[in-house]
Amino acid sequence: MNLHIGNFISEVLIQSGITKAELARRLNIKPQSIDYLLKRQSIDTHTLYNISIALNYDFSQLFSIAKEQTNCDNKITEDFPKTVKVLLEIELDEADIVKLNLKNKIMRILN
Repeated sequence: MNLHIGNFISEVLIQSGITKAELARRLNIKPQSIDYLLKRQSIDTHTLYNISIALNYDFSQLFSIAKEQTNCDNKITEDFPKTVKVLLEIELDEADIVKLNLKNKIMRILN
């Protein structure tokens, strides 16, 4: 796939009637930076996300594998494992630990 993201951003600017100066203002960057962005073949996802918000356009749809793509997580196949391991990291403060009685529950599990 050979996408030139700068060209797509330029097209959205034209279609929406938003100037490069207005986009720069919305992104809180120098207008010269917009010229640089529009020449880029690729940009980082954080910048693309911010541009998407500023232009109210979902650029991620350009990277869809297929139009009409469906959520494959809803389909169960023969190759799909019967169980999966999920690791979840949550940061709790002391008040949450006390409220959830986690210290006692963890101690019971470990004993």
